[in-house]
Amino acid sequence: MKKKLLFAGLITSLFSSAQINVNQGFENTTYPGFTNVSFFRSSVVSPCVGSYGLTRNFWSGGMVGSTTYASTASTGGKLDVSFRYKTFVYNNATVNGTLKVEYSIDGGTSYQTLQTINLTSVVSCQTVAFSLPQGTVPAGSDFRFRVSGQWMSGDYNVILDEFVMTQATLGTSDLAKKETKFYPNPFKEVVHIDNAEAVKSITVSDVSGRKLKAFTEVSKEIKLSELQKGIYFLTVENKDGSKTQNRLIKE
Repeated sequence: MKKKLLFAGLITSLFSSAQINVNQGFENTTYPGFTNVSFFRSSVVSPCVGSYGLTRNFWSGGMVGSTTYASTASTGGKLDVSFRYKTFVYNNATVNGTLKVEYSIDGGTSYQTLQTINLTSVVSCQTVAFSLPQGTVPAGSDFRFRVSGQWMSGDYNVILDEFVMTQATLGTSDLAKKETKFYPNPFKEVVHIDNAEAVKSITVSDVSGRKLKAFTEVSKEIKLSELQKGIYFLTVENKDGSKTQNRLIKE
């Protein structure tokens, strides 16, 4: 009996402690979970907080750059994400480019855009923040959060700093809720829904985030015969107010 109780306690502990939890200001030389392309840790240009941030000089010879955080520790709970950025120029140069903020739940195979920020001038530290509702990042999914820059003209630096990600811990009642499942996957024409009675509406989007169809009266199946072959996302709003996102492939 004691062994069974210890095992049950271990499982409860794992569910309650495993979650996405990040507070990264790049003050240390290592920053677990982050992968940079052309951005690098630097103190040459003052960051938003502390002495160090991630910096990239964008110009005609350096047109792109990104930083990506990766984790498989999601609990499926609500995820709050924020970071700070600023721009900087030398010798009266100009700023003209974009920052794209995206997330992925399939290891980076496909991304959903949260915001595209137009960079047109020198700006002091700005905060960008999002809340991803419960179920948006399913438990155990291969999560990615990416901020990428694209140069258009000018010669300027982008400094990224203070990445904070906080995920709610799901209680026992949340873990016990029946999961809504979609099958088959891949599908040909019709997608069947397990636990359809808990669903309020379904929105179908392509990989670019463009909404293609919406269902406000949900039965045990939805017909998607008119869609072309490819990858689609089903955003599900449940009757309890929670939202989830499911990736389906049409063959």
